[in-house]
Amino acid sequence: MLNWRTPQAEDIDLLYQYTEKAGAFSSDASPVNVFLLKEKYNIRIAEQDGFLFRKYSGTNIPGRNGIAFPLGEGDISHAIELAVRDRHERGRVPEFIFLTEEQSEIIHSLTGYEMQTDRGNSDYLYTADHLAELTGSDNRKKRNRVNRFERLYPGMRMQVSTSFEEKFCVDLLKVEERWFEDQEEREDSAFVERQEIYDACRYWEALGLIGAVVYSEDDTPVAMTIASKISEGAFDIHFEKCYGEYAQAGGFSYINKCFAGHLRHEEGAHWINREEDIGLEGLRRAKMAYNPDQLLTKYHCREA
Repeated sequence: MLNWRTPQAEDIDLLYQYTEKAGAFSSDASPVNVFLLKEKYNIRIAEQDGFLFRKYSGTNIPGRNGIAFPLGEGDISHAIELAVRDRHERGRVPEFIFLTEEQSEIIHSLTGYEMQTDRGNSDYLYTADHLAELTGSDNRKKRNRVNRFERLYPGMRMQVSTSFEEKFCVDLLKVEERWFEDQEEREDSAFVERQEIYDACRYWEALGLIGAVVYSEDDTPVAMTIASKISEGAFDIHFEKCYGEYAQAGGFSYINKCFAGHLRHEEGAHWINREEDIGLEGLRRAKMAYNPDQLLTKYHCREA
């Protein structure tokens, strides 16, 4: 059996080693997501024979109960066999989730399991050039929103932090607090996400986070974002918040564009993953409005 355990902050470097080996760029492979979402999706990890295994359970979201594709180098058929055997020995039905098309073909060829997919689990991928420049007619509306925001608030500035700074995190949390207060209907997910943002600040250094806060002319924090590296050249946007009049005036578009520019120039980003929409229509419209360069479809399969 695989020796499953709860991921800890000190596991981040280990997780990065495996995502680098695999060249992963999906949001589920993000080391920071594995840590921050461990309670939400009951995530467990195991390491054996040069592969890292991730297991998800306890959620009613389609395609989010099972074992993710093993990350590592070596005989992938052996790794798949280990995962299947672990499920059988524990009296569980083997199920694989978060599979890219290539990974799903490998699983199918080795097990014969049939593939399914759910649109809500697909990642929205954009090139860093795309989000930083917003060129072309398809991005005209976003450019207009950024220009409107800059015209209404000419004194805005963005501060980026790659190390823990108490004042920076306090300001970041102020934006989250104001955004949270604006929500007329607070679903459970908003409370869960709020705790994840607090955890991100608490473990900032260990997680290797990159964040940004946009300040008004009088130094009021009005927008924030938090991201991390998945693998070389690929970054994940975990959180992005703006509130009130600033959000209505284009604050989300502004911080998205400015932060993408930072990731491209200072962090070597080629791809930016803005994660999935989990089937929420409003979230889907918002992500589609940026015209993704690639919609990373994810598959899942279960032993009959």
